[in-house]
Amino acid sequence: MARETILIGCRLPNGLILHNPDPTKRDQTVKLAGTFSAPTEGGLYLPPKMFATTEVDAEFWAAWKAAYVGFPSLKTRAVFEAKSEQEASAKAKELKNEKTGFEQMAKTAGGVKPDSVRE
Repeated sequence: MARETILIGCRLPNGLILHNPDPTKRDQTVKLAGTFSAPTEGGLYLPPKMFATTEVDAEFWAAWKAAYVGFPSLKTRAVFEAKSEQEASAKAKELKNEKTGFEQMAKTAGGVKPDSVRE
């Protein structure tokens, strides 16, 4: 019988590595793809998307989510679950204005100066 899987969406640039919370299974890991996962199509690099998806074993995800309920990426919904690609796209569109903490910094932010204006 095939194991049930769930689609996990990740809005973090480099993804995330999830370790099984069960101490006897700590060597079991899942790497969530990030928005900069360097996808290629026909040999050409595609620019980053709003999110990336990874299929994860449903039991593993349920155990990890229960163990790390206070994890900041779950709270900000930078990591979210979906049943299909369409649902993941809809959730990502809904979350597009929510901050993950990894957004590009504005060039006019306090204390940041372009290289050409060094003192």
